[in-house]
Amino acid sequence: MALKLRPIGLGSGIDKDRPDYTVFTGEWEVGRIYETRGGPDSLRWFWSMTVNGPMTRSGRVATFDEAKAKLQKCWDAWKAWAERLNFFP
Repeated sequence: MALKLRPIGLGSGIDKDRPDYTVFTGEWEVGRIYETRGGPDSLRWFWSMTVNGPMTRSGRVATFDEAKAKLQKCWDAWKAWAERLNFFP
C-alpha cells in the first residue's frame, strides 16, 4: 500500500502556516514530515517513522522531496524486516 500524506492542521500561532504532515499507509499512521524553524537550510525538513525496528527511523534533510524519499526508503526497509519476522499474517 502506498504512503499518503495528510496535513496535520494542529499548528497555532507562528507555526500555523508551517507544513506538517502525518504519513499513513491505509489507516495506519506510520510517520511524520514537517518543516523546522531555524537551523541550516540543509536540515530544514524533519521526517520520522512511528514504528520500531532496527533501521534508521528519523532524520533531517534539505527538501520536502528528500524527506519523503528517506521516509519511503525506511518504510520499505521496515516492511522487509517485519516480513522476515512474520509480523504480517
